[in-house]
Amino acid sequence: MRLAAAIVLAVLIAACDQTTAPTPAPATNVPCGPGEVLTRHEHAHLTILIRGQIKAVPAFIGITATQICWLHTHDTSGIIHIEAGDARTLTLGDLFAVWRQPLSQTTIDGDRVGNGESIQATVNQQPYTGAPETIVLRDHEDIVLQLGAPFLTPQAYLWPPGY
Repeated sequence: MRLAAAIVLAVLIAACDQTTAPTPAPATNVPCGPGEVLTRHEHAHLTILIRGQIKAVPAFIGITATQICWLHTHDTSGIIHIEAGDARTLTLGDLFAVWRQPLSQTTIDGDRVGNGESIQATVNQQPYTGAPETIVLRDHEDIVLQLGAPFLTPQAYLWPPGY
């Protein structure tokens, strides 16, 4: 009985060790850990339009009660927080992986293109011709994903003070 208790205690102590590297979030290679990492602190903005209707980007993507991922959201503003421990390339596909939602040339967050529809992406009001999941997240980028038609021309995102 004492041996079993000692093993359980050793496992618990090891699990509490905060000196280990962040562990990746399930289904992605984006690291997550017990607190924010601010070696790299940038923000991008994402707008999603499905058949002309705004679809909110959820609050708390990449945030749980016990961890926060290097890519995350705090609210439904569409602001993506890039708070990373190094300069690795992080993409919109990485954010969707943390969110556990699909993103491809035919699907945005579970919505699929129908007959005669397509997905269009813009980055800083310029057409993006690659697959949307390959969009590299950079500071103050304004990303718009649209599944449709109709395709709208949203105004450039106006960043709030402090970003």
